[in-house]
Amino acid sequence: MVHLAKQKKLTYEKLGKRIARVHTQVRIEKLEESRDRSMADVWATERICFTYYEGGTPYVECCQIRHEMRWVRAGNEWEMMHARESAMGQELPAVRVAAAEHVLPRFPRDPDWHSGLYDRVRAVRYADAWWDGTNPRYPRFSDDCTNFVSQCLFAGGLPMWGEPDRTAGWWFQFGPKPIWSYSWSTAHALYLVLTSAFGARVVSDPADLRIGDVIFYDWNGEGAYHHSTIVTDFDAMGEPLVNAHTIDSYHRPWLYTDSPAWTPRTRYAWVHLPDRVQVSGR
Repeated sequence: MVHLAKQKKLTYEKLGKRIARVHTQVRIEKLEESRDRSMADVWATERICFTYYEGGTPYVECCQIRHEMRWVRAGNEWEMMHARESAMGQELPAVRVAAAEHVLPRFPRDPDWHSGLYDRVRAVRYADAWWDGTNPRYPRFSDDCTNFVSQCLFAGGLPMWGEPDRTAGWWFQFGPKPIWSYSWSTAHALYLVLTSAFGARVVSDPADLRIGDVIFYDWNGEGAYHHSTIVTDFDAMGEPLVNAHTIDSYHRPWLYTDSPAWTPRTRYAWVHLPDRVQVSGR
């Protein structure tokens, strides 16, 4: 947590932002003890929120880190023998409680969502509602970024198509054993389907994006995108703020220079979606 705060402070200073407050909250998700109580496995979720100022205006960015720890009793004390966390560039499986058969969404779907309009506000509402959790209608992947962005786009009204061919279209099939297209869960495949079938276009400046648009990240600059985020707000300078999964993030500066995956070779694709979606190539 201290290391992350120092890293954020340096990143914000480069962007002309000033951190005013850092708040963290830890929630124990699950604890399992051995029968002789000599060992305990702990799964915890840590939420960190940074309040920062830019041009006198306050903003909040949050991230959520999953921890997996093994503790061993040593006399009257406990020693941590093993630990992993999602902030080190890897996702950890979320501890999930069995959901009820019928799960109510956090907000109802607009009955007119089939109108062909891309409802950006609705997509962002979904992104803000589920940035720190997993909608039980969907699985949680080890690399969950594009699965999350696809859910946001679907909530905004993008139509599914191409089922059941996993190599074609963009779709998710609900049910006890859900399946999905590669473009639903893979960043580069989603980039291709948005720009070829949904009429999205790559813009030359992130300031040309709007809420509900998507940013793709090629960490090594070799032409394949590995990560995706959805634009949910803008800072005082007009720079996009994004929500994402894997390392769950809320209103995070889009550059991602504080990410362990970022390299100086990182390239971005700023993808602007049309307001009215007409699928081509079905």
